[in-house]
Order: sequence, then structure tokens, then C-alpha cells
Amino acid sequence: MSQGEPILLQDHAALAAALPGARHPAVAARRAEAADRFRRLGLPHARVEAWKYTRLKDLEALPFARAEAVPATAVPDIGLGAVAARVLLVNGRFDAAASELPAVPGLTVRSLKDCLEAGDAAVLELLDRDVDETQAPLAALAGAWLEDGAVLSVDAGVAVDLPVEVVCLAVPGEGPRIAFPRLAVMLGEGASLTLVERFHGPADAVYAVDAATDIAMGAGAALNHYVLQAEGAAATHVSAARCDVPANGRYEGFILQLGGHVARRETRLRMMGAGGDAKLNGAYAATDDAVCDTTTEIRHVAAETTTDQVFKGILDDRSRGVFQGRVNVQRDAQRIVGNQLHNALLLSRKAEVDCKPELLIYADDVKCSHGATCGELSEEEIFYLRSRGIDAATARSLLLEAFLGAAIDLIGNPPVKAAFAARAAEWLALRGVA
Repeated sequence: MSQGEPILLQDHAALAAALPGARHPAVAARRAEAADRFRRLGLPHARVEAWKYTRLKDLEALPFARAEAVPATAVPDIGLGAVAARVLLVNGRFDAAASELPAVPGLTVRSLKDCLEAGDAAVLELLDRDVDETQAPLAALAGAWLEDGAVLSVDAGVAVDLPVEVVCLAVPGEGPRIAFPRLAVMLGEGASLTLVERFHGPADAVYAVDAATDIAMGAGAALNHYVLQAEGAAATHVSAARCDVPANGRYEGFILQLGGHVARRETRLRMMGAGGDAKLNGAYAATDDAVCDTTTEIRHVAAETTTDQVFKGILDDRSRGVFQGRVNVQRDAQRIVGNQLHNALLLSRKAEVDCKPELLIYADDVKCSHGATCGELSEEEIFYLRSRGIDAATARSLLLEAFLGAAIDLIGNPPVKAAFAARAAEWLALRGVA
């Protein structure tokens, strides 16, 4: 990084004047304020508690520039099957020509660029949702370069039966490039949607992704939100999702991380109304010297809300896994349930996992728990399988797939469950882990 203005913000004022919606004071002010915050905060470092275990070394060392608008390349198929819509974001920009837009009554897909140009008040309000920039400084950088993405809307009472797939594709150019995909999701009262977010990029290119997803749910709405992070092995990936779960609302999330040199997925949920229920689960696998970080924060604001979290990870070679899970129960949030569990398998003596579960409880009528384990493959289990005529390599493969599969089985949507299980098995086989 330069000693003066961060290189990612050089010439920001001049370039921001040409970005979509710059003629609207609210849009222009939002970008300028975010840029000022990032200038003040800079990239996160080890003294920031939330980033104690994860360093963005490539962003610190290399002269990243904004990724250009380019045509789409081939999009990986994960075998999801029929979808209600497939939205393609290339270097963070909405590609209508390469997308499959919906013909489902009550489901609307728009480009964020068009919404910014129109000064859409509902979209701007959603994007302006509070976030602690000291905990998520890259949210400020993404806000400074707010340009394009997708806006998904589901009308009140509408149930979208098939999944909506949003594919964020990185297409690097000359030199290191960073893209800023943005997704806004708005569900009306009683609406329901299954959303699959996917992140992909070339295997050997140095690039970065700073993505954000903002979700608004009406009372009684239900969202299944599944994320596959399968970036290239040299990529830096940071993405964050924010959602307020309303009264009688239901949120089911699953995060599968299988890519990136340094990858961090943040999820922040606020349980805002009685009867709200959230399940946030995930699995990850890393090898070589990759860093895979999963950070969650759940705030129980209202009474009579329930949350459950289960995460499992496999680490080989010199890789590092990070799990930070905070459950914050506020003073008036009585009669809540908040459970959290993280399990990691270390396949190498050089692999490392850093786990920091946190419970902050300010109410007295609660049921909360957290647990964390890490260890090696059980030699007894391998011996048992070998005693049944299974060779050592197959026994090892079966145990690793079963370990991740115990988390993947928590996915409630069968086609998504099958697709994610296949991707995990493929990753294990290709890297010789299984």
C-alpha cells in the first residue's frame, strides 16, 4: 500500500462522478462517506480483533485496480437443475444477455445500476443498513465503489418454488484486479425464496472479490440462502451477508467454502421478531497454504427467537481454518435458544485451526450452548472399514466425505444438497485429500 491515499482509492472522487446514480445526492454522498471511512480505517490488521487470524496479504502487497467490464466466459455448472432464474454478475456487473431472467409472477430481477440511476429509495435504504465498519472495513471499500449488481424482489405472499441462482464470475485482466459484486434481496410479507449464490474464477489468476449481500424480509417471510465459494487458488475473497429475520420469519443458510488463497465469509443476522427462526450451517475444506475464514454474528434482539449453527472443516498441508461465531442476546430477548457447534479435522501436523466461539448474554431466560472440537482421522474407524475389506485410501475417502456430509445433510433443499455434496466430493478427490 502507498504511504498516502490507499491505492484502491486513488482518483476516487473523479471516477465516482462517472458511476451510476452520481447525480443523486444520496448515492454520491454514500460513496464519498464510505471512501472516507476506508481511508481512515485502511485494510484490517491483527490489532482489529475480528481480523486477528486473517491477513489480506495480497491486498496489502499488490497494486490492485478495479476490475473492468468484460464479457462473460464459460460459467461452471454445478448440476443444480431447473431454476426460476439465473443471474450472472461478471466482475460485479449485471450481464443481462448471459442471464436467464424469470417468467415467474411476483419475482422481479433488476440491475442495481438501473436502481441507482433511478435513485430507488427502497434499494438505497436497504444498502444503507448499519454495519460496524471497524469489524467489516471492506464493507466501506465496497460502498466506495458501489456500481452494479442485482436486485431480487419477491412480492408479498408469493412462493418461488424453484431456486434463483446468482453466479458471481471473476474475469481478470492485466495485473491484479478487484471486483465488487453487490446483491440486494427483498422479500414481501409471507413470501418465500430459495437463493443460491456462487463465486467462481480462474484457477491460476491473482484477483480479488469484495462482495456484499443485503437482505430485507417482511413478516412471516422465508429464505433459503445457500452459498458456494469456489474461487481460484490464487484469489482473495471477502464476502458478507446481512439479514434481519422478522417476526415468524425463517432463514436457512448454508456456506460451502472450497476455494481461494485467502477467503472469508461473514454472515450477520439480527433476530428482530418473536417466532423468528434461523439455521446457519456450513462446511469448508482447504489445502496448501490457504486460509479459510468463516465469521458469523447473530443478535437476538427480540424474545422467543431460535438460532442454530453447525460448521465442519477439513484442513490439510499448511492450511489454516478460522471460525468466529458470536451470539449476542440482548437484554429484552428472553426465552430464546441459541446453539453453536464447530468441528475441524486436521490431516497434517502443519495445518491449523483457530476457533473463537462467543456468547454474550444479557438476558436471564435463555438456552444457549457452544462447542468446538478439532482432531485427526480416527485410526479405529479406518481399521474397522479395512477389516470389512475396504482398502485404506477408500476408507479415508469415505470418512472425509461423511464428515463434511454430516453438515451438508442439514441443507433442506434436496437439489442444492446433492449439488453441494457433489462439489465437496469432487474437491476432495481432485486434491488427493480423499
